[in-house]
Amino acid sequence: MNKAQPLSETTVKPGVETATAYRRILFDAICVAFLIAYFLHFALPAVHGGFREDEMMNMGICWCAGALKSLLANFVFWKLFLCSGCALYDLPLYLYRPGGSLYYLPLYHFFDLDPLPYRIAQISILAVSIPVVYYLSRRLASSRSIAFLAVFALCYHPRLASLVFVGAFIYDVLCGFFYFAALAYYIDIREKEASLRPLQLLAFLVLYVCALNCKEMAVTLPVIVLIYEFLKCPRWVNLKGFYRWCSSFAAPPLIAGLLTAIYIYGKTHGGASLATLGPYKPVYSWGNFIASNATFVGELFFAQHAITPAALFALWAVVFIYAFMRRDRTLQLMAFWIVIVPVPIAFILPIRSGAPLYLLLFGWAMVFAKVAFDLITLIYKSSIFVRHRVRKTTATGAVGGDSPSKVSPRVFRISATLLVATALAIVTQVENRRLGVPWLKMGTKTFQVIHTFRSIGLRPRHGSRILILLKENLFQNKWNVFFMASLVWNDHSVRIWVESADELTPKQQANVDYVISLTEFQATVIRSPGVHPSE
Repeated sequence: MNKAQPLSETTVKPGVETATAYRRILFDAICVAFLIAYFLHFALPAVHGGFREDEMMNMGICWCAGALKSLLANFVFWKLFLCSGCALYDLPLYLYRPGGSLYYLPLYHFFDLDPLPYRIAQISILAVSIPVVYYLSRRLASSRSIAFLAVFALCYHPRLASLVFVGAFIYDVLCGFFYFAALAYYIDIREKEASLRPLQLLAFLVLYVCALNCKEMAVTLPVIVLIYEFLKCPRWVNLKGFYRWCSSFAAPPLIAGLLTAIYIYGKTHGGASLATLGPYKPVYSWGNFIASNATFVGELFFAQHAITPAALFALWAVVFIYAFMRRDRTLQLMAFWIVIVPVPIAFILPIRSGAPLYLLLFGWAMVFAKVAFDLITLIYKSSIFVRHRVRKTTATGAVGGDSPSKVSPRVFRISATLLVATALAIVTQVENRRLGVPWLKMGTKTFQVIHTFRSIGLRPRHGSRILILLKENLFQNKWNVFFMASLVWNDHSVRIWVESADELTPKQQANVDYVISLTEFQATVIRSPGVHPSE
């Protein structure tokens, strides 16, 4: 060939559409299988992890709410549900993120408090997310190489290892899965130049609500979809064209935005709102927004500290300028993504890190993959130019000389993509070793206290009242013993008090059926209705 072939996907020739389609499916399946294997290389050690103490709180709240109320809360997604009248007697509990109950309650029902199935389930959800994100990237970029590199950078990041190793971040895992699934479903339809039919719109909204029920980070999805539609739509010739665009293509994100407004109003109004609690209360200021994003970007780029605000603005500016100079809709969308997606956590102090950056990482991973692919294309075209110059020199200097060997664009693209992926894998492995995996040691105390509760062989009578006397400060959260005891005994009729957390009147103390003295390694039944503590 005299002309350089572009590095885009091979054009399907007439008459071989079916064979080409099967070949593409096979290549995509190989890419996904390789990505899952790469992810599992880092993730499989997480199966040996235990329950961190805040996971007991998450599971305990879901247990307290019960299956019916949890299911209802997932439908009435804008409302806060009070978990009243359960084992956690006077403690006001609210089901803030009901999506987690659909994960915790079935696992607890079938596997009790064995951490292994929970860890396997969490890793499995992340593994299943890989083909979803790959398909999303493939539809956005129309390039297998870009999709592969983007998901390669996303599927495991050492600074976000808590997604894999810490069970309490299952909310981020589930939110990411449904967020990417909703976006992939929507973009798949729109890239076929079709508008969403009513049932398709309903499916998109259901996936979006599932993401909302798992974590508040999902509120940015309608904005991202609306920006996608703005970038995709042609210029409106007149006002009628604008109205047609709004009714046909902008309607789904606008409807999703209406659901978001209802969700935000319902979740933020009232004394029990999550936004009123100290660790989740936003402090709105430009300084907090910039400081948070500087920390986010520094963490995703393996920096030891947050980058400077000047570096952040420069990086944003470069991405926007490059995207619009390239006239690349995917890059343009990702330029908006890296600024908009972190907004829900950008005003919360202390600044978040780790697992909450999962959605943001996708935007930067796509930018990285696009830039890497463009560099590969530039290098290939430069090599073609040099080869042509050498060929001309050879032709004029020595007749019959051998022409330089040519490498097909497909082979060059695959080789260069694998080279970039290898370099990224080396950096990831080095950073992962440097950071270590401290989360594997977490959960030891939780496991021991659960074992201590079980060691006394107590099955409280129906409707019993139990007072637990803590002989040492076991956990930072004073309510964790409540949750553990409730989950161990699994009886909603039992009423539990913890001496350090509740103040009981002398009458209440006299009416207690069981009094249990508890340390990390020993539990003693001081008082019980029967003669033998185990009865």
